[in-house]
Amino acid sequence: MSKSKSKSKKNANTGSNAKNIKALISQNKMIEAQNAEAEQRKLEEQEARRKAKEEATKAVEADEIIAEKDENAPVEPVTTTEQSTQKTDKKVEKADDKAKVDAKDKKDDKKKKKPEKEKRGVGKRIKETVSELKKVSWPSFKNVVKKTGIVLAVVIFFGVCLFAFDFLLSMLYNLLQGKPVV
Repeated sequence: MSKSKSKSKKNANTGSNAKNIKALISQNKMIEAQNAEAEQRKLEEQEARRKAKEEATKAVEADEIIAEKDENAPVEPVTTTEQSTQKTDKKVEKADDKAKVDAKDKKDDKKKKKPEKEKRGVGKRIKETVSELKKVSWPSFKNVVKKTGIVLAVVIFFGVCLFAFDFLLSMLYNLLQGKPVV
């Protein structure tokens, strides 16, 4: 009787252990889902911050352009509609001209900056070369010896073939010339 009781206790323990394991697994899944959601929120917040920075930068640049245009254009009282239209046209033309000049200057600056980037010190080039050589997958010594042997065998084979072909052609030439064959 004691044996049957202990068996039933073991079965009960096994059942509770299985329930505990299932509970732990479901809890672990919930934690993973929460972590994934938190990570997603973090990424969305970072993206929102980046967009806000870009918009702020664009707004500042636009304000600077407007301020430059306002500084260059003198303020005059408007008397008639015709005069105001003419003055506005002149301001627009000046702004367009200035924009064209600015665009040219930016292009010139870009052209000037390119050679500066290409100029690098010898030390920097050596460092870059060393870093690239570290990335190379070098063959093993055994592989190098094997492939070197193959190359030498092919070179010797074709050398012998060319020598034989040359010798035969020179003999044929001598026969046609009537010279003695060596």
